[in-house]
Amino acid sequence: MEKSLEQIGRRFRDLYEKAPNAYFSISAIDGSIIMCNAAALRLLGYDLKSMMKMNAFELYADTPHGLPKAREIFKRFKAEESIQDVELQMKRRDGKPVWISLSVEPVKDHDGNITESMSMVIDISARKHAEETLEKRNRELSSLNIISTTINQSLDLKTVLTDTLRTVLNTMNLQAGWIFLRDGETNRLTLASHMGLPPEFIYEETKQLPANCIGFHVIKQKEALIAEDFLECPRLTKFFQEGPACHACVPLISKDEVVGLMNVASEKFCRLSAEDLNLLTNIGYQVGIAIENAKLFKDTQQKASELKEAYEKLKSSYEEIKSEREKTKSLKMALADKYGLGNIVGKNPKMQAIYDLVENISQSDSTVLIQGESGTGKELIARAIHLLSPRNEKSFIIANCSAYAQNLLESELFGHEKGAFTGAIKSKKGRFELADGGTIFLDEIGEIPSTTQLLLLRVLQEKKFERVGAEDTLKVDVRVIAATNKNLNQEMMEGKFREDLFYRLNVIPIMVPPLRERKDDVPLLAKHFLDIYSNANKKHIRGFSEEVMQIFLDYDWPGNVRELQNVVEHAVILAKEDVIRAVDLPHTLQDTYPQFQADVSSLKDTEKNLILKVLKETDGNKYQAAKKLGITRSTLYGKLKKHGIMASYND
Repeated sequence: MEKSLEQIGRRFRDLYEKAPNAYFSISAIDGSIIMCNAAALRLLGYDLKSMMKMNAFELYADTPHGLPKAREIFKRFKAEESIQDVELQMKRRDGKPVWISLSVEPVKDHDGNITESMSMVIDISARKHAEETLEKRNRELSSLNIISTTINQSLDLKTVLTDTLRTVLNTMNLQAGWIFLRDGETNRLTLASHMGLPPEFIYEETKQLPANCIGFHVIKQKEALIAEDFLECPRLTKFFQEGPACHACVPLISKDEVVGLMNVASEKFCRLSAEDLNLLTNIGYQVGIAIENAKLFKDTQQKASELKEAYEKLKSSYEEIKSEREKTKSLKMALADKYGLGNIVGKNPKMQAIYDLVENISQSDSTVLIQGESGTGKELIARAIHLLSPRNEKSFIIANCSAYAQNLLESELFGHEKGAFTGAIKSKKGRFELADGGTIFLDEIGEIPSTTQLLLLRVLQEKKFERVGAEDTLKVDVRVIAATNKNLNQEMMEGKFREDLFYRLNVIPIMVPPLRERKDDVPLLAKHFLDIYSNANKKHIRGFSEEVMQIFLDYDWPGNVRELQNVVEHAVILAKEDVIRAVDLPHTLQDTYPQFQADVSSLKDTEKNLILKVLKETDGNKYQAAKKLGITRSTLYGKLKKHGIMASYND
């Protein structure tokens, strides 16, 4: 027994030491560090000897998100509270802050007193950096949008310049700004607008600027410059008590020509970053264009109607582009959620593989053969391929090959001329003609007679055919997607299906699994259909009883998804309560599982059995199991604890 316990302890220490996340054990008495693993040492840059001499509070950054939050968490931990995924800042040995996600579990002794904590630390610095970068980018875009809105509100030059300065100074928290307009012929700079400047400075700036002025360097280089402390422009220090702490000069560019200069400054220390300079540069391009537009408007006011017409055309084009983008967005939403493809619902790995395949093949024109049992959703997959393809604006034509006799099938597929056969009272286009430019879906392809198979082979090879009773050859541009519930390999071996046609169709094969092979999708599908039919029948049904869900999970669904859909519709129509019960199901299912009428297993047991089943399928990998169950790993841990399932599985 002691040897076994020692072996278990050794394994625990190995797991603890080699864990990818940082772990700390902190004393509940004084916050001293009792134990930590190698990941913790790597994260903060300490060696074990140094770390063990420290108090936990010494590891947190002296920032609002550091030490104060750590002290608050320590109080909560001592109050026996479990802390999960709190974000705060620690500091490395070199003093650099590091963002972490902290989870703390109290550890008690035999008397129920908290002695220490088990703290898990995850480095989230990269994510935080990405969030800060995104936030900074959003602020920049927001500022550009504000500037764009401001300068486009008026075509009066003075108004444009004044509003631009005000908006830039407010947005960037600066104190002063002034704009020069440049005469392209004489290169003379004229002060056109200013804000926050002393009168003597304004007077001085109205004069001809010296040749060594920073502005002329900006005009020559056509790029913004930052002059911190005004060392490059000493004349400006005369007009500020202590000299501005920062100053930037930005070219206002239109048609690759500098039409003016915008200067911004602050007496308070406000170091302008490269991002600030980039923002100012972008603003400069917008203002430069606005200046040019204002000048043109002032000089050519008589052409206002033409400008308005051009604006309306531009606005119309923008709306068309916006409309096209919205249409594209709505189309791509068919695959945006990995738990659904159009109207297909499923998170099973086999279905996920089909989703990925559909994404990959949708942009091509290759022929696709979808095989699977009846009711598995082959038509929905075909529609999704068409929906995501460049042909999505053209027709999606369905031809059910099992619904017609041989002579009628040829007419249905290829059309016929008037008088071609008895009853052909007028010419008719076939399905291939109707699908020209789009996609044709040949359902139940395994039912096509041998003579029609030969005609179809020619269409696949040459995209050519003749209508029944016609001599002229027609050519079409279609993508062919075929589907069957038969085993075409077996049909081919028995001589019932042409080998050359099979290989023409089977360029990209898709095998749709039956529902009995993806039972983990049954709850999702059932809920999906429940929502649809509850709304359609104006009922408020919140779910299924545990008895019904167990029947669903145990049943093999020979009719696949279509059968499940029909069962749910039947149950919704008959349901008298806000929960679907076994009595609401068709008699075929009730008769199959009579034991549930007398002995109903609890929802808790159902959940436990499902978790055990998925853990077995994933070889005990909790991460994969949580992903397959559609829950987070922390939620799975909670359920394992709730059901008393031994945690002897790998992460």
